[in-house]
Amino acid sequence: MLLTPISPADRLFSPDSLFWQINRESLMVLSGPRALLLELAHPLVAQGVADHSNFRARPLGRLFRTVGVMTALNFEPRAQAGAAVKHTRVCHARVRGALPHDVGPYLAGTPYRGDDPLLQLWVLATLLDSVLVAYAHLVRPLTEAEKHAYYAVGRRLGRAFGIPADLLPPTYADFECYVAAMLDSDALTVGPAARAVVQALFAPVLLGPAIRLSSFISLGLTPPRLRAAFGLPWSAAHERRFQQLGALSRRLRPFTPDPLCVHPQALLAEWRLRRASPN
Repeated sequence: MLLTPISPADRLFSPDSLFWQINRESLMVLSGPRALLLELAHPLVAQGVADHSNFRARPLGRLFRTVGVMTALNFEPRAQAGAAVKHTRVCHARVRGALPHDVGPYLAGTPYRGDDPLLQLWVLATLLDSVLVAYAHLVRPLTEAEKHAYYAVGRRLGRAFGIPADLLPPTYADFECYVAAMLDSDALTVGPAARAVVQALFAPVLLGPAIRLSSFISLGLTPPRLRAAFGLPWSAAHERRFQQLGALSRRLRPFTPDPLCVHPQALLAEWRLRRASPN
């Protein structure tokens, strides 16, 4: 079956944008576990995941769902991207509950909602920030102007998920301040629910070692305070290996053909866009 050409107007993001160029790197999938750890460090997010997902039986479920939605938003036509957003928003609307006990500054009984804009903002921030730090470590450092350009387009994700425009940090500098303030505050406190989810993630007898290996870069990029709070070991030897792998990846990327290091969905989308171009 022949694939139908799709024009740039049929997509949320343009392949010419820095947002696309960064997200198309296959290695950006390694940012996923970091984003998940940062999400779970928020007690209300963690409790929602623990209460409304079968994380013990399917520990990778949330990570795979997030990757799938982000892939659709980044590279799929508007119809598929819109369907992914709609499904996610419907699922979030059903997430309701309350903390069963005190965690950090949050008292027992504190309610949570999956569609709470403040919680959605933090989840979005973990995704954008994790991609930026992973790209800098594995591909190349980014200039301040590039970070601003990436974030300016990335704000569209927040609007797609219903986060009010006036709640989204207006510039990358504001976004950076927001993330730094969250990471330095007890608003992120690793509690029992978060530890239970992470323990389930790394516990499977067959997949556990593979998950730990594939999460190595993300663990290195995770703030030490949170890494320690989750009980994830990190030694000087780990740090040396982490820095060596990053340096090796940055050296090799300019010489590596795109088919070996670009997300297949991005390559397919770019091919279809070229077919749709009159030139």
